[in-house]
Amino acid sequence: MSEILSKCRLRWLRSLFFVLALIQFFFSFSGFESFGKQKKKKKRSRKSHVFQKYSLKTKVVDLENPDSPEFVSFLKKLNALKEEKEKQANILIIGDSHMQCEDFGNALRDYFIDSLKIPFAGRGFAFPYSLAKTSQRSEMYFGPSTGWHGCRFTKPGNECEWGMAGWTAHFDKDSTTFSWRMGNIEFKKGDEILLFSPLQKAYNYRINMFDSSFQNQGLFYNPSRYAFEGKVLNNTKKLFFNLKKNSEGAEFVLQGLLVKPQKNGFVCGISGTNGARLDHYLQSPDFQKHMVQINPNLVVLCLGTNDAYANDFDEEGSRSFLQLLLSKIKAGAPNSAILMVGPPDHCINRKRINPKTEKINEIFSQTAQQLDFVFWNQQKAMGGKGSIFAWRNKRLATKDMVHFEPGGYKKQANLLGQAIKTQFLKFK
Repeated sequence: MSEILSKCRLRWLRSLFFVLALIQFFFSFSGFESFGKQKKKKKRSRKSHVFQKYSLKTKVVDLENPDSPEFVSFLKKLNALKEEKEKQANILIIGDSHMQCEDFGNALRDYFIDSLKIPFAGRGFAFPYSLAKTSQRSEMYFGPSTGWHGCRFTKPGNECEWGMAGWTAHFDKDSTTFSWRMGNIEFKKGDEILLFSPLQKAYNYRINMFDSSFQNQGLFYNPSRYAFEGKVLNNTKKLFFNLKKNSEGAEFVLQGLLVKPQKNGFVCGISGTNGARLDHYLQSPDFQKHMVQINPNLVVLCLGTNDAYANDFDEEGSRSFLQLLLSKIKAGAPNSAILMVGPPDHCINRKRINPKTEKINEIFSQTAQQLDFVFWNQQKAMGGKGSIFAWRNKRLATKDMVHFEPGGYKKQANLLGQAIKTQFLKFK
C-alpha cells in the first residue's frame, strides 16, 4: 500500500513540474518579461515628462516704472560713485525669512560689485540673530549668546520695543561680552558704530567697545539717535562689546547695529524677520526712528510671501498695509527710492501652487504705478506660476517649496541685478 502511495506522489510531482515548465515556456515567448520592461520604461518616461514640463525657464524681467524720479536719482548717484564723483550710496534690504538668511542680500551686493563695478564701502544695518537664538545663514558672527533671548513681532502675544529688524535681543544678567565679526569685511579706523536701544531702557547698562588689540572705548547713549554710539579706533576684523548692569532688575534691549563706514563706495544693510507680513512692520514703534539714522538712498522691500500664504488673506487689506508701510519708509527717508520685490513662486503644503502669489504681485505692481515707485515681478522672472517645481528639480529650492538654497537665492538676486543693470547702463 505504501509503495502505491509513493508512486502516486511521484507522478503528481512530475505532473506539477511539467505544468510549471509549460507556464515558464509560454511566458518566455509571450513577451511577459518585455512587458515588464516596457512598464519600467513607461515609468521612467513619465518621470522625464514631469521634469520636462517643469524645466527651468528663467528670464530677465524688466523693472516696472523704472523712471520713478527717486530711482533715477539713485542710478545717477551709483554712476557718479563709479566715476569717483560721489563718496557713498546707501542700500537697505528689508523683508521676511528670505532676507533673514541674507543669501539674497549678499548675492545682490556681490552683483553690484562684480557686474556693475561699483566700489563697496561695507555693511550698514545688521541684526544679531544668533543673540536672539534664531536661525541665521550669514557671513556675520555674533556671540557667544549665553544669557540672551529674542523677541520677534511675528509671534502672537509678543510685545517688545521693535525697530527696523522686527527682532529684539534681550539680556538681563549682571554682565556679558559679545563679539561682532563681518566675515571678510574689516572694520576701519574712523567707522562709526551705533547700537540701537529703546530710550526708556537705554541707561540700564554701561557699554564698552574693544577692538582686537583690546583698546577700550566707552559707548555713550545719544537720545537723538536712539543708539549707543562710538568710533572704531583701529582697523580690526572683530569688535567686542562689554555690558555691565547699572541697577537690579534692569534689562538691556538691542534692536540692531549700524556701521557707518568712512570708506568711499556703496553701503549695503540687510534685515529680515521670519514670518513677516506687510502689517507686521507697522507694529514696530522705532522703525521710522531707525530709518532716519540709516538714511538709505534705496530701500529694497522684499515682502508678500507670508501675506499670500495667510488663510485670512484680504486683497484690500494687503493693499492698505502696503501703502501704509511705504508711507512709513518715506517719512523716515523722504529722498529714498523704493524698489518693491514681489514674492517668489511657491507652494502651499509642498504640493499646491499658491494662487494668491499672482494677486499679491498684482497689488505691488498697481501700487508702484499709483505711488510712483519701482516694482520687480520675481515670480515672472523665475518662470511664472508653477516654476517652483523646476527650481526644486534643479536643487535651487528647499523641500518646503517656499524657501531656497543658497544657489537659488543667488540666481534670484542675479536676475534682479540684470534688471537693474538694464536701467543703470542708460546713465553711462
